[in-house]
Amino acid sequence: MDCSACGLLDMKAAPAYCLRFKKPITDKGEGQDCIYFFKEKFEEGELLTPQQHLLLQDQEFRSKKMQGPLK
Repeated sequence: MDCSACGLLDMKAAPAYCLRFKKPITDKGEGQDCIYFFKEKFEEGELLTPQQHLLLQDQEFRSKKMQGPLK
């Protein structure tokens, strides 16, 4: 799990840009054990864009916040 395999890394930018931390990534091994690592996902055989990955991850975080014991 490093930056090079993360769906949140925009490889088209030079240098590569992390959308979660909003910073350039020069060393792709930099994000070892990053808690925001998001495995690349495909839809209909096409890789989702980093922006789509970010939206999916945000939705996942929001849905987890709503879970919990009911009173």
